[in-house]
Amino acid sequence: MNYDFFVGIDVSKSTVDVAVCCQQPEEQSIAHKQFKNDQAGMAKLGLWLSAIPAFEQQKSIFCMEATGIYCYPLIEYLQANNANIWVENAVQIKRSLGMVRGKNDKVDAIRIAQYAFRFNERIRLWRPLRDVVDKVKNLAALRHRLVDTQQRLLIPIEEMKAMGNLKMAEILERNIQKSLKAIDKDIEKIEAEMQTIINTDESLKKTFKLITSVVGIGFVTAVNLIVHTNEFKTINTARKLACYCGVAPFEYRSGSSIRGKTRVNNMANKKLKAYLHMASLTAVRYDPELKHYYERKVAEGKHKLSVLNAVKCKLLARVAAVVNNQQLYVKNI
Repeated sequence: MNYDFFVGIDVSKSTVDVAVCCQQPEEQSIAHKQFKNDQAGMAKLGLWLSAIPAFEQQKSIFCMEATGIYCYPLIEYLQANNANIWVENAVQIKRSLGMVRGKNDKVDAIRIAQYAFRFNERIRLWRPLRDVVDKVKNLAALRHRLVDTQQRLLIPIEEMKAMGNLKMAEILERNIQKSLKAIDKDIEKIEAEMQTIINTDESLKKTFKLITSVVGIGFVTAVNLIVHTNEFKTINTARKLACYCGVAPFEYRSGSSIRGKTRVNNMANKKLKAYLHMASLTAVRYDPELKHYYERKVAEGKHKLSVLNAVKCKLLARVAAVVNNQQLYVKNI
């Protein structure tokens, strides 16, 4: 679809800066204004846009960086008005700018509008999560924070043990036992509630069953794969999954010069990458085919982490296959 207006929006906790770029012979006529990031502010945004000469919402694309919950009031408003929404990765926008100097909310909004104008062929319209998936997403995020809190509590104890101060480690450990047990109970409750939500939705239940049929993919990894791919609607191929999770290898070569080893890129969903690492360890232990592959490659002299990364790619390929074919994974015997 061709758009006549490109709206760049810089979202912060309390305000949204909006810049409008027209499809004019360049130096784009830019309109800019700041609004409060609440329902009243969104209403004023709508009035301001309607006052722009020749502005048509259906011929406009609203581009913004992904900023988590701070986007909710804006997206809710735009969604209610059937607007065309493009939520782009902040790093993607930043790297497209090249060398720039200075920044503020107004400048950022204008740059986002210009990005949408320049790269309109890349537009991917935002698709909302279904309510059940959104619930699972927020519960999964809460679970992650609890696990992270638990690990932070244990760090000083492990450090004391490493330094040989076992008495102090024992004192610290004794004083957080109740907290650790309480967190364990909360994690169990959250997992049970997520499972209940999954079981009450047939589509979600089926997708969950498909991907957990892959040996190594457990409850937490499956839930996060579903959430971060919007039920595999936004990412549904093995290569794209591998890139998103940061396990796809890339070559760095220029002419006859090889610039270092083929390696994975640092831009990735680090949370999913960590879950996949645990999944790969499980897979090489319980899946005969992957176990044989891992042992063979290590015996050939490959680094263990490099082989595990290849296993992660294989797991994602299997996940993509079972989802796209809508068939449970069957182990090769």
